[in-house]
Amino acid sequence: MILKGRGISPGAARGRARVLEPDSTFANAAALPQRHPAPREVERLQSAVSRAVAQLERLRKQLGRFSNKDAALLTAHATMLTDPSLLERITQRIMDQAMSAEAAVAAVVMELHDDFAASDHPVFRDRSADVLDLGRRLIENLNESAPRTATPGAVIVAPEVAPSEFVRFVHQGAVAFVTETCGNKSHTAILARGLGVPFVTGVSAVLERIAEGTEIVLDAGEGTVLVDPSGVETGRAERIIARIAVAPTLQAGQQGAISQDGIHITTLLNISDPIEAAAIGTVGAEGVGLFRTEFLYIDRTTWPTEDECFADYLRVAEALGPDRELNLRLADFGAEKSPPYADIPINRNPSLGIRGIRLLLQRDDILRPQVRAIARVARQRPVTMLMPMIDSLDTLDATIERLLAICGVKERGQLPFRIGTMIEVPAAGLMIEEILDRVDSVAVGLNDLTQYLLAADRDDEMLERYHDALQPPVLRLVKSILDAAQRKNRPVTMCGELAGDPTLAAVLLGLGARRFSVSRTHYPTAVSTIGRLNIAELSSAAGQFLKLGSGAELRRFIAQKFPQIVAGA
Repeated sequence: MILKGRGISPGAARGRARVLEPDSTFANAAALPQRHPAPREVERLQSAVSRAVAQLERLRKQLGRFSNKDAALLTAHATMLTDPSLLERITQRIMDQAMSAEAAVAAVVMELHDDFAASDHPVFRDRSADVLDLGRRLIENLNESAPRTATPGAVIVAPEVAPSEFVRFVHQGAVAFVTETCGNKSHTAILARGLGVPFVTGVSAVLERIAEGTEIVLDAGEGTVLVDPSGVETGRAERIIARIAVAPTLQAGQQGAISQDGIHITTLLNISDPIEAAAIGTVGAEGVGLFRTEFLYIDRTTWPTEDECFADYLRVAEALGPDRELNLRLADFGAEKSPPYADIPINRNPSLGIRGIRLLLQRDDILRPQVRAIARVARQRPVTMLMPMIDSLDTLDATIERLLAICGVKERGQLPFRIGTMIEVPAAGLMIEEILDRVDSVAVGLNDLTQYLLAADRDDEMLERYHDALQPPVLRLVKSILDAAQRKNRPVTMCGELAGDPTLAAVLLGLGARRFSVSRTHYPTAVSTIGRLNIAELSSAAGQFLKLGSGAELRRFIAQKFPQIVAGA
């Protein structure tokens, strides 16, 4: 059977399907055997209840500012969690039936759910979903509850895959992914391209069409998925398999990229995992322009210590060597980027809530280990610390004050590392002059900046046509940032998946961008695109770029005036 989708991370792969149901929390929990004496399992249950109640209380306080109704619901959830009869039923399963705490919670919660759902009274039927929510929260707070896993060589098949699960599956040896949905600019897609993992999405009814253990051969470049290939499909599968066997590795070349008219453009890599740093020398990149450190936290069960953070950062630094750039971003938690063990507030609109630096300023226990670990690396080699989601001068000043306190120094110049800030929030872009007076460099997070400026969710596939960095408001703000950085003699790096769009890369070069940080998958495209462009010609057309009324108009203009860009894409 041949299935068609669209590739969001190129490459070819072969493996056996690992099919993931949309929500297997209770099934996974029910299968866990008792691994401790019964009294210890009861202690684990009691600890999990305490953590869950504390989480609900934090959420209740937060939501209470906006909705008394929602806050009251969370209070009711906490009351249900601490109901002696519920805990007694779960404890009895542990003691009398030798169940693990997870399995006992799953069994009792599913029984309660079924009882509520079968009730003749609508109030009880409506509460059946609440029971499931409480059960999930309780299972997630049992530290040893087993997450969904993959085996080496597996092709993950699922309706969708969260960034946290993607990282775990890759570490466990998954070779490719096939899903029903995944935004091209989502963090999962970015991770896939950074790690070079083939990923095909847009395959409808995927769970009904692919069975567990089925052989899968896929070509993500074409968006083709061969399921248990036979007959006429065999030849096509053999050709894909042959390509996998002889897949060329990226060869080291000159560092950076040189335009057609001889202008050097600094080209760096975006990474999300220390294993990606090994590709630096292979592809010829000049360093790491953006290390998304939050993904180090995903494939864990507890918060990392300072020593553990230092070990990960040092691993990247050693892979780069002493002469390549290293830009480490403080963990940008929030939205869907939160580790499963985190007690981080869940906002009504996570992208507009307590995320990035807003969260870190409230959580010294998360911020301090990172800062101290980065400082230790910086005493061995040059490092720039990037601050995520800066939204105002107040926030920036408060963050710098915290960095000084953590490092035990009084002035910014005494910090062991350079400081930079991400420009992702439009408000920060509008205050760029003042921000540049306080930092050593800036990095433009183009995906988020576009999202916030155009009110178009980067993770929503239905909004992809609205999330267009070539729209005039985005380009005009970017131009003002580039101009201010040039006046202040501060480096500005364009970060994001922009290298997958040669037209966008060309326009940014024309506007004055001279530093790019891209994923490993897009790196060869970036170097190739820059090599066939005449930047002087692009610069002379920059005024026309900014006068056009839409991204579509600009694409037509580029196609007519600079056909070599489109021809080489």
